[in-house]
Formats: sequence, C-alpha cells, structure tokens
Amino acid sequence: MRSEIDPAGARCPASGGMPLPSSEDKYDLSIVIVNYKAKALLKECLDSIYQSTTNLHFDTWLIDNASRDDTAKWVRENFPEVKLIENRWNSGFSKATNQGIRKSQGRYLLLLNPDTKIVSEGMDQILKFMEENPEVGICSPKMIDGKGNLLYSCRSFPNYFTSISSSQSLLNRFFPQNPLSKRYLLKGLDRAEVREVDWVSGSCLFARRKMLEEIGLLDENYFMFCEDVDLCLRAKKCGWKVFYFPLLTIVHQIGGSTSFNPLRAKLEHHHSMYYFFKKHYRPNWILRFLVFSGLLLRLLFLAFSFILTKPSKRG
Repeated sequence: MRSEIDPAGARCPASGGMPLPSSEDKYDLSIVIVNYKAKALLKECLDSIYQSTTNLHFDTWLIDNASRDDTAKWVRENFPEVKLIENRWNSGFSKATNQGIRKSQGRYLLLLNPDTKIVSEGMDQILKFMEENPEVGICSPKMIDGKGNLLYSCRSFPNYFTSISSSQSLLNRFFPQNPLSKRYLLKGLDRAEVREVDWVSGSCLFARRKMLEEIGLLDENYFMFCEDVDLCLRAKKCGWKVFYFPLLTIVHQIGGSTSFNPLRAKLEHHHSMYYFFKKHYRPNWILRFLVFSGLLLRLLFLAFSFILTKPSKRG
C-alpha cells in the first residue's frame, strides 16, 4: 500500500541512522529488548520467546535502561541465556536498541518491547517470508491488546492532519469512520492478509540486517516514539519494502513500558512527532508553526484529560 504523500528528503542513502558495521550471521535471529521498570511484564515476554522459537537458532539481548531495581539480578538468575547490558542512566529507546543491535550477530533482528508476548506460532514463518522475499526489509505481525482487541499496528505515513486524526484524537474517538482517521490508521485494510504498508510499530519489528547495514540504525535523536516511523520511511527511500504479516500474533499491553511516568511519555511522543516532521517534511516557518501549535494543543488536551481521569490517592 503506497503512501498518498511524498515527503521531501534525500534519497538513499538515508540520513539520520547510526551506521551498522557488517558482521557474520552467527544466528538466524537476534532479539533486542529495551527494559525500563517493566519487570512485572518481562517474565511473560521472555517465557513467550523461548516457547515459540524452538526451531530457530537465536540469541536474546536485554538492555536495561537504569531501572534501578533488581531486574538485572532477576534476569541473571532466571534467564541466564539472556545477554544483558546494564546502562547507568536511561539513554532512551533508540540509543539502547542500537546498543543491542551492534552487539548482535543475527541475520535478522527482532526489536521487541518488554510489554509484549508471543501468543501464536509463526516466528519461523515470518523469517521464511523475509528470506523468500529479499526486497522486504521490515516486517511486523498482527497485534492485539490484553483483551483481544485488534491494534492498529500498521499505518500510513503521517501527514499534516495526523495530529487531529490519530487513534487518540477527538476526531477518531467521536467520529471513528472519518476519512482522515480511516486513511492514517488503515481501517479498511484486511488484517487477515499479508500486505505491504507504509510503516509498522516498533514494539515488535523484524528487520533485515543487510538493510540496517545500508540505511543505518535507529535515529538516536528520538528518545522514544516515532523512531519506527522514521526507520520505515528511510527504508522505503532506499527501495526496501515494509510488510504486515498477520500469521504471527503478538499481545501488546499498551503503555506497559511507559506507565511509570505517562505525562513524560506524552511529552516525549509529541517532541518526537515534531522532530519527525522537521526532518522529513522540511516545512517552511508557517507550516512549522502550525505543526508545532497543533501538536502543543493535542499534548495539552491529552495531559488535561489524564489529570482529570487520574484516580485520587486520597480517601
């Protein structure tokens, strides 16, 4: 599914990603997990990995971003096969993920959030699909929430109306079938079919090492959020394809990795959105002001809604 927009920007090689030196493909797959205070969900995630990868030669890298709890000790005792990196401070998702990728030696990479778990067979199928289709650089499975509801994990590239039409927007909440939200969230997409899309969620993203060697790793200017959109757009500019692959299903406990500080998470999300637009769309000062104003109003609304709905600790 081609994007309806053509963002400005240089063609391949795409800028903004840290380079990845080539290495021997020692494993079929290297799984990279960045953890920050998500120990309560991490066990289910790791258990699901080892229950669903029996036919794969793989390794797992866990980068703990200074959780300042006993996560590292717990992982060593319960999952000694996991290769652990302990950061002294929270360096952000992109930078920590790149740490794991550089250490890895898998022919394919799986970027996986600690608040996810694999609930179906299909790990080997998604890699077989990428192996049989060498033009596919990125692939992502079907995602559902803890209640079994479908998540819009593949979408169109954002445009200047995305801030008012995204999944959390008032427009989508009150008028879910409006054309802007339907286009951005791909609501008309048959989620049972393997399809080419614009971008997929980084909470569970399979990437070809050869592609990362060409276009670079995650842009570390994103502390968290939007680094997945950026990676997919850079891949597309270099001729790689991005696919949605529903034969594998992942449960994603939305917010599990950011529940420690939801207001900080919202701020980082909007900061990343603004950086993405500046980087890829190169707006003039008028458009830049309008984008900034729209994102600021959206952030204020979400923050105000959070404060009003937050349960009181008194009583």
